Amino acid sequence: MSGLRRLQEKMVLALGQHNIPGLRWIIEGFNYYDTQRVKEVGADRAAAEWIVKCGGQIKFAQIDESFDDFNALVKRTAQLDPRRREDNVTLETIRCVDASVTGFGCRHFENLRGIRHVHFIGCKNFHDFGLEYMGQHVGDCLKTLHLESCPRITEFGLEHLNKFSALETLILRQLKSVHGKEKVEQKLRKALPKTDIQINL
Repeated sequence: MSGLRRLQEKMVLALGQHNIPGLRWIIEGFNYYDTQRVKEVGADRAAAEWIVKCGGQIKFAQIDESFDDFNALVKRTAQLDPRRREDNVTLETIRCVDASVTGFGCRHFENLRGIRHVHFIGCKNFHDFGLEYMGQHVGDCLKTLHLESCPRITEFGLEHLNKFSALETLILRQLKSVHGKEKVEQKLRKALPKTDIQINL
């Protein structure tokens, strides 16, 4: 069964790198915000499952190891009871490289009060709505945001970064759909004067 699950995850990752007509619904299915699952295990565990299903990696503040395997994540967290304070885990770091996360999947950022570091690198399906959701839900607590080689991010999406008031480090690289790069950089530096902005669009 675990082998089948791994095959399924590899297929989703492969799909995430191509726009295959008629099969986009598979990617969106893996990014679906399951309100029932959030109620069952809490926002942090549900978000962790979303990221790992889409081919990314996560780390909880209370657990030493990182997780990029769905079965390992579920096995490690299945013994935790979200109703008990001592069993609550806080999602701290998200790292997605060539993962099939989408902007709509970023609804999972709702109630992630402990998230500190997010990296989206080579995520071809991540789009502007993701930054809007993130700004609404974690803009006041996220410390590091790294966006690189995400071709669906535009200058309109980057406008939402002015909501990221807690950012200490912002890394923006190779965002080829961003137009008016100098103007974008000027706006960002004005909106986030205390943030270390590393930009190479």
